[in-house]
Amino acid sequence: MRKYLLMLVTVVALSACSGRDDVLEDIGDVSVPDQLTGCVNRGADGACEKAVCVADDESDCKSWAKACKKHGHIADVRDGHDTCERREAESES
Repeated sequence: MRKYLLMLVTVVALSACSGRDDVLEDIGDVSVPDQLTGCVNRGADGACEKAVCVADDESDCKSWAKACKKHGHIADVRDGHDTCERREAESES
């Protein structure tokens, strides 16, 4: 039992240290007025190219914008109405 408990604690600790997931992956569309965070622009392949986070009483979007930058995307922070846009792959010359 101790071995399983130790393994569970280790997994939880490592998950907490890894930070947020890529905010442009597995995100739903902004489709209803009370949904504050979601994809607003999808590419031809269905991948989210641009997402928005609107601050509310529960979140100020700071960690969301930080996760956006962490994954190499372009974060545009505008006082509680932030966007995250996928950076285009650089072409090799």
